Amino acid sequence: MDFLAENSEEASEKISFSDVPGHVMKDLMVAFSRREETKQGCQDDNNFTFMRVSELRKKLDEKGLNVDGSREAMIEALKSSGGESEA
Repeated sequence: MDFLAENSEEASEKISFSDVPGHVMKDLMVAFSRREETKQGCQDDNNFTFMRVSELRKKLDEKGLNVDGSREAMIEALKSSGGESEA
């Protein structure tokens, strides 16, 4: 997803997005948002919404929680476990 966010112009010319599932588009939008936050220097390490799936899995593992599931399921598990917040 980060590759598409960084190379969006080339990707939009060469890739057909007509059959892309909705969850992939959401992941792409997260990558764009993460890229913008990084540019502006306002990245929040506790904002689950903008974390990569690998980062979510790492946080889940640190808390002893299940690391499988969709991005939304992982975010919900982290929020339910207490401590850190989504935004």
